Amino acid sequence: MQSELMTRRRVLRLTYERYLEADRAWALALSDMKRWFPTGARPYRAAIGDPGSRMRELYETRARALVRLEAARVKFATAKQRLAERQRPTPVQLYLITA
Repeated sequence: MQSELMTRRRVLRLTYERYLEADRAWALALSDMKRWFPTGARPYRAAIGDPGSRMRELYETRARALVRLEAARVKFATAKQRLAERQRPTPVQLYLITA
């Protein structure tokens, strides 16, 4: 079970790094957009571009990375809980027989 926990931890770290990378790309694209459009001419925040646009692709990549990160976190927590349950000593019951 330790190997499963280590695997889940590696997956969690990897998905977190991928999320950070996607978030960084999205933040850079937003800052570029803010420099490109003057304050009064900026599209509203919900306008992330047409399907297939770079902004929409970055946004969706970030959203998928976030979903994967949350799934990896839940799987890691489940593996950790299972390991703790297996390592918990089983209670011993003694029966006294009197004649």
